[in-house]
Amino acid sequence: HADKLFFFYLSAEFKEAFSLFDKDGDGTITTKELGTVMRSLGQNPTEAELQDMINEVDMIREADIDGDGQVNYEEFVQMMTAK
Repeated sequence: HADKLFFFYLSAEFKEAFSLFDKDGDGTITTKELGTVMRSLGQNPTEAELQDMINEVDMIREADIDGDGQVNYEEFVQMMTAK
């Protein structure tokens, strides 16, 4: 029961953060918005790590399951919950 409540809380938090950075409301966020989103969810990537992510786009490629170059909400949740 506690796990379900925790997941619901995380889902709501992720959805809120995702929509905050989905500036044009198209259901995706770009690589440039990734660092801000991660920080808002308590992640703390260094500037060098963010630069690597943006330059290499490795995290986006891994998260971008449908290969469209952007991360949709489902991909975002998978990326943020991956260990």
